[in-house]
Amino acid sequence: MIIRGILIALRHASRYKIYTLINLGGLAIGLSASIIILQYVYEEFSYDRFHRLSENVYRLNTITQSPSGALSQAAATPLLAPTLMTDIPEVEAAVRLRHADDVIVEVGDRKFYENRVFFADSNFFKVLTFPLEKGNSNTALQRINTAVITSEFATKYFGKDDPIDKTLVVNGQLLQITGVSSETRKSHFRFDILVSFETFTPPRGIPLSLESWAWTSFPTYVRLREGVDAKSVEAKFPGFIGRYRSLEDAKKISYQLQHIDDVYLHSRDILERDGISTKGDYRYTMGLLAIASLIFIIACFNFANLSTTLSINRMKEAGVKRTLGSTSKGIFMQFVCESLLQATVGLVLAVIIHLLAVISGLIPNVSLSSTLALHLRWIPVYLVIVFLIGLLAGVYPGIFLASLSARQALKGRSALSRGRRKMSFRKAVIVCQFFVTTVLIAASIVVKKQMDFVQAKPLGYNKDGIIVLHLPDKEMRRHYPTIRTKIMQHEEIVSVSASRDMFDGQQGNTDVVEEGSSEEPQMISMFRMYPNFIETMGIKVVAGRSFTEPLTDSTSFVLNEAAVKMLGWRNSDALARRLHSYGQTGKVIGVVEDFHFASLHTVVAPLIMLIPKTKVEYLYIRIAPHKLNEVLGKIEADWRELVPNLPFNFVVLDEHVGDMYRQEAQFSRLTFFFCMLSVGLACLGLFGITALMTESRVKEIGIRKVLGASTPRITVLLSSEFLLLVVVAGILALPASSYFLEQWLSGFAYRIDVTKDVFIIAISLSTFLAIASVGVKSISAAGTNPVNCLKNE
Repeated sequence: MIIRGILIALRHASRYKIYTLINLGGLAIGLSASIIILQYVYEEFSYDRFHRLSENVYRLNTITQSPSGALSQAAATPLLAPTLMTDIPEVEAAVRLRHADDVIVEVGDRKFYENRVFFADSNFFKVLTFPLEKGNSNTALQRINTAVITSEFATKYFGKDDPIDKTLVVNGQLLQITGVSSETRKSHFRFDILVSFETFTPPRGIPLSLESWAWTSFPTYVRLREGVDAKSVEAKFPGFIGRYRSLEDAKKISYQLQHIDDVYLHSRDILERDGISTKGDYRYTMGLLAIASLIFIIACFNFANLSTTLSINRMKEAGVKRTLGSTSKGIFMQFVCESLLQATVGLVLAVIIHLLAVISGLIPNVSLSSTLALHLRWIPVYLVIVFLIGLLAGVYPGIFLASLSARQALKGRSALSRGRRKMSFRKAVIVCQFFVTTVLIAASIVVKKQMDFVQAKPLGYNKDGIIVLHLPDKEMRRHYPTIRTKIMQHEEIVSVSASRDMFDGQQGNTDVVEEGSSEEPQMISMFRMYPNFIETMGIKVVAGRSFTEPLTDSTSFVLNEAAVKMLGWRNSDALARRLHSYGQTGKVIGVVEDFHFASLHTVVAPLIMLIPKTKVEYLYIRIAPHKLNEVLGKIEADWRELVPNLPFNFVVLDEHVGDMYRQEAQFSRLTFFFCMLSVGLACLGLFGITALMTESRVKEIGIRKVLGASTPRITVLLSSEFLLLVVVAGILALPASSYFLEQWLSGFAYRIDVTKDVFIIAISLSTFLAIASVGVKSISAAGTNPVNCLKNE
């Protein structure tokens, strides 16, 4: 019986080849697109899940209140981790980290810059349980001048040799390798080298020590004991802070425990300095999940709608079966089973399309082995999907045909009007399809406009034509004057200066207060630079002056307009005022126009600019327009001549700033692509339904032609029903798309407005596509010779 049912299904599919192809092809494409997105979403949610007892692991964030707002940092003081283990019994272990900044790693005669080097407490592997291939996780970081490296790093420097007990030099410091971490897992925290914390010494010139409660520069993670609620631990933090911090600090500082599973996707508004920059975005991930759901819905509704419409052509078959003794239940089960079979074929095709996309490299950063493993894990989900799609597409036509008497069914197409009256399901599906399509069209327009706005918005400085070279602190101080003079000799070079910071919002913060004021210090962002930096970057000075050479005011400050406003001054009033900040006291010599030293997700924060006492690492070189390739070789030659012991390493500032919007750009591209895919699927389904319904009315069309109806009139008659449904769907999509787009745009401090023209374009475009889909078949049918329509009667 099963074989007979399969043969009947194959015979029916061969009779309606085009419609079967449209039906299965649309379902397969829609499901494959949904699977691709779901794989991406699954990977995003899989970060940090490999840690043992990860439900007890948290990152500790420091929240500092100031008049300009709350600042949340993924860092703490060096004393916090050991004191937590002493004072709060619920804390089983706590580990502190310290980023080593960009360092030079030497193995033999080879030298490289590495930026994922961290100092870590000896109990690191008790909290963040990265597995070790070699070495003992309990003792690997106990001794001074020891280090753990990753397996990738070991291969890079030592090839196939066993790296254990070998040595490497990090910024002139000899380290012994005591452990090798396994292949990198999905983690928000990525390292190449972990150096024992006993090896760490505060950088030269920083007026703080490891005994300081004011030095917030140490990422801290804690493991709570089993069964301990994080909220109960957080409730102890105010009393804990009061024991060790001043009354003023206790008022403005609090600690937050962020679960390790939430760190990767929920840290958009948390300052993650010190080299920890791998983060996703929960909103974008859920946005893609919503798109996958919408595409899945469109594909399923298409399949159900076409299956339902195709069933109309099988009324005589149902009538014959009823005449020969088939029961209503038998007819119903036949259509449901055929639908389940087709859904299975569609899903198998979707999986094959996905695998081919992975093999061909169309999906980046995804391996075939991991994809196959994912499909195996999802088999139960696939079975549920097939069952639901099969029921959705098979139940209604099964019930409809099984409910017909033998006489009604054998009337065939003459009984179609009854079916057409009852099949409001088809109309509801069309409305749902184009509701989703209109929402996605509006979303793609708004996302594109927002990204164009972000890219075109003036940043307050000129990022074009700037390359940034990295120079370690000691080398910078020693070689900067010579390098600057040498590079400035090239006519293609416009200006050269140096800074401690990059334009990515990772520059750090400090306290600021007016000299002699009784008010509490306020938290302010800082930017450390050498003379002529403001001019090199094209930052506008609105009052006073900037730092210039020869440098005679190394303890002075330059403020941005937001900082002047925070202090309650006017631009002109700020000049010659004296401030205490960053451990020094000096006067304000200038005010600059606000510029975006962080991303456009945040408003321009108050900023103090100063001459650094310690590290200056980045050499900023402005090159004349269109001269980058021409002059780059000359700069490298100068570098090799002046500092032959250092690697030549540079970044293009424009690209570096663009990286801050990488996720937005990716989201924009994916939204546009899958929007077009959903529109195509909806139009494909509408075309198939129109073609089938037009065929079912072929004699009606012939009679109308004989009675004098014109081709345009018949075209309008055939298409008006569908176009009305599309317009209704577009109107219903207005409030939903408006709400979701406003939610997405709320994540930008600087954003576009969602105007009426977006929705007008979305509705017009979806209507136009529907007209094109319906019109092709309608015009063709209306132009058919009525003799051909009626001759078979």
